[in-house]
Amino acid sequence: MPGLGNISLSKLNLLNATFSFDESICGMLFDYGLYSSPFDDHVQLESYFGNNQVQLVRNLEEMEDMGLDEGFMNGVPYYHIKQFYDYIGTDADLYVMFANCLNGDLPDFEAIQIIQQASNGKIFQLGIWTEQCIWKSGYGNYDFTNLLGEIESQAEILSGRVNKTAADGLPLSVILNACTAKLDDVDRNVIDHTSLPDATTLNFPKISVILGQNGTDAVHAMQKTNHNYTPVGFMGLALACLHLASAEMNIGYVDKFDLNKNDNLTNPELGFGSMVDDEYTPLDDLNVVRRNVISIKGYILPTTYRAKEAGIYFSNDQTLSEKDFASISLNRIAHKCRRIIRSVMFPYVNGNIEIDPSTGGMSGIDNAKITNLITERLDANMVNPLGQQQISGRYVTFDNTQNILETDELDVNCYFIPVGSNMTIDIQEAYILNE
Repeated sequence: MPGLGNISLSKLNLLNATFSFDESICGMLFDYGLYSSPFDDHVQLESYFGNNQVQLVRNLEEMEDMGLDEGFMNGVPYYHIKQFYDYIGTDADLYVMFANCLNGDLPDFEAIQIIQQASNGKIFQLGIWTEQCIWKSGYGNYDFTNLLGEIESQAEILSGRVNKTAADGLPLSVILNACTAKLDDVDRNVIDHTSLPDATTLNFPKISVILGQNGTDAVHAMQKTNHNYTPVGFMGLALACLHLASAEMNIGYVDKFDLNKNDNLTNPELGFGSMVDDEYTPLDDLNVVRRNVISIKGYILPTTYRAKEAGIYFSNDQTLSEKDFASISLNRIAHKCRRIIRSVMFPYVNGNIEIDPSTGGMSGIDNAKITNLITERLDANMVNPLGQQQISGRYVTFDNTQNILETDELDVNCYFIPVGSNMTIDIQEAYILNE
């Protein structure tokens, strides 16, 4: 048998060499594309955010010092940032960006890449608030606009597709609050909640759509001044729950995430119906069957349980998918695993990997060495703040049949079993050699 040869791993597709495993880090992106002059009367705020800048803040007071007040964008950004910090109850890192996410009449969310790059890849979950419509008229039930597809495409540039690595290895999940108060192609603010289209068929695992808002007079006043009567929404609360939740935890967890824990969620509602008639579809008007139907179609909405009086909870943590990555928690676990794997592989950039020239594959010694290192790093880091394992099983493989000398690519497969499940999830990373 010929002796072993060397090959260098010269390109690892990363935005940078900083690997954050902190699943609590959130970002907020506010789309002002429907405003002609969004920063009028907010000169100080414009100096911090007017040119697609991203700012890291720790509390609401820091945002106020940058010029944010309840007059900017009808008070919506202030409301969500306040929701976020009020629910957490302490200082926390939050990346904030304001951007025009329209290119003519089409959605353009390249800002997702910009904010993740500015955070050095630290954002695990990004809340997006936009007044662009999510639905349009269709045959029978409603249909989807281009909004979701554009957001998923931008997220996939960072996160990759299922079983396909990303150009940039810094994955995130998107929590979307969009306009649900009208159809994009119908000039009426009327939405029938029984006609919502099934979002799980889209197979967009990087996106979760949050329906609903707190139906107070103050929230209604903001909504009525928004373009298209866009609901104010629950984005701030959803991100607060994700900040507090470890990666494997569902934000619908009743024992942990009562949205009304501060007694300030007085009248949960969908926030759409017939705006002309001031019909916002209060949660009390939706029986359990109807809530379940909406949830089955892929939407997250507020709900209540008889055994928990006065408590209000998110219905689940689902994404717009019905496959392996059908929940935010499964995505967060996969994203954390992938970050860990990349942190292991990064030292091999411009280093040597032993190749068996008789097979073209990695040598058995290097295979075992790298596999053991990834497994050890997963075991050390896939742990929640309570010291509990976030996955109940894992194993790492390199395909022994892959001819690295021919393909110039090294594929890594990591299989993990989520906590409390017998389902095996496969995530894949690919590394380019000698490029």
